[in-house]
Amino acid sequence: MQKISPLRSSIEAFNKFKAMRANKNEKAQTQNDAAVQTNPFGITFKGTVIQMDVFEKTQNNSEKTMSPSLKERLQNSGKLLSAAWVGTLNKFSSFKTNVIAFGNKIKDNAIAFGNKLKELGNTKVELDVFKYNVSRLQKQPVSELRTMLANELQGVSNEQ
Repeated sequence: MQKISPLRSSIEAFNKFKAMRANKNEKAQTQNDAAVQTNPFGITFKGTVIQMDVFEKTQNNSEKTMSPSLKERLQNSGKLLSAAWVGTLNKFSSFKTNVIAFGNKIKDNAIAFGNKLKELGNTKVELDVFKYNVSRLQKQPVSELRTMLANELQGVSNEQ
């Protein structure tokens, strides 16, 4: 009986998963190809096939075999134009929504930046580098060190 290491078993599981994923992608691709082949004049919109026969009225077979008259061609072109107009309006409304969301995000970030600036403006900055120098502290008496420590501890407790 062969002992299988955890690394080998995980690699085998990954290869099986990769093979299953490839098969699934091939099946989806063949289904998409079949959909395109059955409807060569179909328009796709976000993966959905939009067919022109949505706008057609039901007619007899004898009427369909005749060439369309000028009135019918104008009606069909009007339907196409109206469908294009609706699509354009949808694109503009989605663009407008995205622009408004982007503007609101910029506004929120600017307000947060202003609040951060105010917060930074209220902080106290000390650059006393030699205040806690070890050689300087060694030369001071213990009583002064106690008072310095008490003052620092009061300052820390007041900040919180």
